[in-house]
Amino acid sequence: MPQKTLTPWRLFKVLMLALIYLSVSAAWLLFAARDLISSSSDLDVIGGFFGTAVWMIATACLFLLITTPKPGQSADTMEKDQ
Repeated sequence: MPQKTLTPWRLFKVLMLALIYLSVSAAWLLFAARDLISSSSDLDVIGGFFGTAVWMIATACLFLLITTPKPGQSADTMEKDQ
């Protein structure tokens, strides 16, 4: 199966999504997640905990989406059919 060529538009979309993900992650970890530890309000602590949990789950799903091969796409092997 031939590999798709990387067009400039596709590269732009991938890089913009990576920038948005990194920006949102940095903003969450630097500003919002601080409430998880330093707030005196129970609501802020619960919100910080659940927000961090959602961020971690989204990161794991994104990692699996990127690293899992697509259906019907097999690995290239050097072995010959027997």
